[in-house]
Amino acid sequence: MRLQNETTKTLTNWFKKRKFAKLIQENLDGLWKLAYMKCQNQEIAKDIVQDTCAKAYKYFMDTNEVIVNPRGWFSKILLNTHIDYTRKKYFESVDIDNIEITDGKNLNQEVETNIFFGELDKVLKELKPEQREIIVLKDVNEYSYKEISELLNIPLGTVMSRLHTARQILRKLLTQKGYSREEIKTGIET
Repeated sequence: MRLQNETTKTLTNWFKKRKFAKLIQENLDGLWKLAYMKCQNQEIAKDIVQDTCAKAYKYFMDTNEVIVNPRGWFSKILLNTHIDYTRKKYFESVDIDNIEITDGKNLNQEVETNIFFGELDKVLKELKPEQREIIVLKDVNEYSYKEISELLNIPLGTVMSRLHTARQILRKLLTQKGYSREEIKTGIET
């Protein structure tokens, strides 16, 4: 009987580990983007994602709770992990111009895109942190309004209001830098 219980427990753990590995695979890219958006540093973002995965794994293995919204669950853990990091360390920004372009399809287009994203990065830093966060969650990570509301614990109307205001400010600042409305739309969709 004891051997049977141990075997059952071992199999259950094995299945849980496989399920968790699948959840990580499906959400890792979004976690990385969110972590990088929060700290603007690749190394720190890697640490935050790694800590997030470790915390999520421990919780997942220690409970029998069903994770209904894995993307939101992981994001919430990541945001809390980032808060822990900010309490401990001072973050330095990385200039997006220093990021290497690895795709060699069309060098001119890549240079223009890199310049645009360099400008976009600078302009995003001019927004209030809560506006920048809303823009990245909605327009980069493609979270729904409801998901953002739940993630940040703010009313749905506040999400929509902040996003609208942030987009207006972003357009205005990019227009002041000489970008047309069409260039802004095309650049952001890239």
